[in-house]
Amino acid sequence: MRVLITSAPMHGHLFPLVPLAWALRAAGHEVLVACTEHFVPTVTQAGLPAISSGPGMDIRELMRPDSPHGIEDDPYGHGEVFATMASRNLAGTLATVRSWRPDLVLAERSEYAGPVAARAEGVPYVELHWGVAELVEYRAAAETVLRGDLHRLGLTRLPRADLVLDPWPPSLRQPHARTHVGLRAVPYNGVARVPDWLLDPPARPRIGLTMGTVLPQLTDGGMGGLLTGLVEELATLDAELVLAIDDEAARQLPPLPSAVRYAGRIPLSELVATCRLLIHHGGQGSALTALAAGCPQIVLPKFDDALENAEAIAAAGVGLAVRLDVATPRGVADAAALVLGQSRFAVTAGAVAGEIAAQPSPAETVRALERLAGRDTADASPAGGSGAGGGGDGPRPPPRAPAGARPDPRPVRPRHRYAHLS
Repeated sequence: MRVLITSAPMHGHLFPLVPLAWALRAAGHEVLVACTEHFVPTVTQAGLPAISSGPGMDIRELMRPDSPHGIEDDPYGHGEVFATMASRNLAGTLATVRSWRPDLVLAERSEYAGPVAARAEGVPYVELHWGVAELVEYRAAAETVLRGDLHRLGLTRLPRADLVLDPWPPSLRQPHARTHVGLRAVPYNGVARVPDWLLDPPARPRIGLTMGTVLPQLTDGGMGGLLTGLVEELATLDAELVLAIDDEAARQLPPLPSAVRYAGRIPLSELVATCRLLIHHGGQGSALTALAAGCPQIVLPKFDDALENAEAIAAAGVGLAVRLDVATPRGVADAAALVLGQSRFAVTAGAVAGEIAAQPSPAETVRALERLAGRDTADASPAGGSGAGGGGDGPRPPPRAPAGARPDPRPVRPRHRYAHLS
């Protein structure tokens, strides 16, 4: 089986796909990742083959003074940005689908070129659903931006996935995600080294603090002021504070108190396993890594899915949430003292971690993808899954060869080549 994976050029969008890509390769399947040219090195660092689908759009373009879409809470505007990336890369993605001939396209939810190319060529399409939010604004924006592309390909609408994979624990999902197929959240942290000190038990309760890879870049004036205040206030607690922030953000800080350790780029999953509390921005990677480790959280969201991730975490009783634009260093420190001082947060977090562990692993999920690639969608859920797909948009057209195409010289691969794995 051949699986083409597509992702927007952002770490938090690609990284949830990596463990499943590894599982597919371990099962003997061929995997290829299509992404923007500048993002190819990030993919290859994950041990996956990559192909450029075009120049795309760097997320830093959101920072331009003349950009109509800032980093404030503007889901429709951000959806337009992702759809514009897809439009720029659609020709390259289509060319890859037509020449490489995948049996399946697997895309994260904000990447649209892969799904459009898949539907145009009659290839099954699977979506990885990051975040708890439905984000209907993203889809509405994409329908508008890609209208001309869809029309040229003979499509009347943006396709819906044949199967939606969801790594969030069922108890935290919103109603729109109740039928999604469960996928165990297995953290992938990119190129990061485990420091020696992380192997030793901490002498005091450990608090991790991270703001992800995107937010510090896209916040006016950086985050130096807020981080400085947070460090000063959190250092007054009877705890060890570990800063998992990049070097550029760290340079904005004054000399650190003795109770604070700067870790730089560190595998978050290894850090969180030693923490009593994680303070973060609400991104999927940070939130799910903490949930899987049974670590309580304080979430400081700013926009889009992070807001609803934070809401779900607070509602589940595994932590507290305060919008970043109204958070104060003293208020965050008081919240941290509350979470550390009340065992109910840790108990609930442990229960949610058990719920995540019970979801089908990436290796188990491969079997569902094999069945879907065989066009047998009636039983596409892996054992322990939570339903079938995301609601199709009618029958898929048969695969179409591009005009003037020559016969494919490769031998026909039988659909049941991997039947022994079922």
